[in-house]
Amino acid sequence: MSNRARWVMKYEKGLVDILHENNNSHYRTPHGWKTEGWRKIVRDFNHKHPDAGFTKVQIQEHETQLKKDYKLIKSILQRDGVSWDQSASMIRTTDEIWDEIIDVSPKARKYQSKSFPLLQTLEILLERDIPEGVGNIDEEGNDITPLLSMSRRPSGIVPGSTDEDENNISTLQRTLELGSQGLDDLDILQNQTEEVLQRPQPGADPKPKRAEEPAQSSSCIEPQKDKRKKRKAADIQQTMEAYLDFRMKQARTKEQTKKDGEQFSISRCIKALHAMTELSDQIRVLAADVFKDAVNREIFLSYEPRLRALWLKREVNRLLC
Repeated sequence: MSNRARWVMKYEKGLVDILHENNNSHYRTPHGWKTEGWRKIVRDFNHKHPDAGFTKVQIQEHETQLKKDYKLIKSILQRDGVSWDQSASMIRTTDEIWDEIIDVSPKARKYQSKSFPLLQTLEILLERDIPEGVGNIDEEGNDITPLLSMSRRPSGIVPGSTDEDENNISTLQRTLELGSQGLDDLDILQNQTEEVLQRPQPGADPKPKRAEEPAQSSSCIEPQKDKRKKRKAADIQQTMEAYLDFRMKQARTKEQTKKDGEQFSISRCIKALHAMTELSDQIRVLAADVFKDAVNREIFLSYEPRLRALWLKREVNRLLC
């Protein structure tokens, strides 16, 4: 039996990145990775991290473990009173709720003090449909496979109606709602489309037809050509809209996270502390350490004023013990 592999964060992140790079229907099915996919994953990993020296079995076992850890954390986050600290990549909740979680899932104990930075990238890998073609992830961990796949489409995709032009204008307006990030995405889409238009038709015969070869009637070719153009233009439009919808949802999530942080900020906690004249100077000073935790700040400000002092004294006493 092979020795247990030591998986440090560098190797874990490298493995997840490689899983994303090979996440397509050629290497993976809804039931798991194909044999050819595992061969490529192991080859890519050992090429990227030759010092690790992991076997195929060790890499497969750790991929399974990462999926188990992801599902465990997602199940914990479904509980009331539990939140995800994005900056620290950790689960935040009270000690009482942690005791309940550990009673049900003893393996969750390690995540009481351990971060899990791979949550978002694993969510993209495990929760979304398996894309066709070659999977790709951008610098923010977003799946940009639909964008890159457009550059592999045949040329000749030209909007051919007023309706399509109106759809493009609508897409542009929605992109502007995203701010500067949305404009960056639009540049990507435009560059990909330009590349498509400039690319020669795949499979086209560069050689001129010989004189004896009969020419096809233009009346038969044109309707088929128009249908292909419209169908391909619709595919690009659909891909653009799906990606922009995703980025708009992501922008709204970031905005909501920012608002939540402002609602339960340290400055608001300190301001509330000024009105609590019954507290000693020692508790006021040590309260700053309690307020470093986002969950503690939310609990403190959620209490009615008469209960805040009791709760804060208890938390300070825990720090002193």
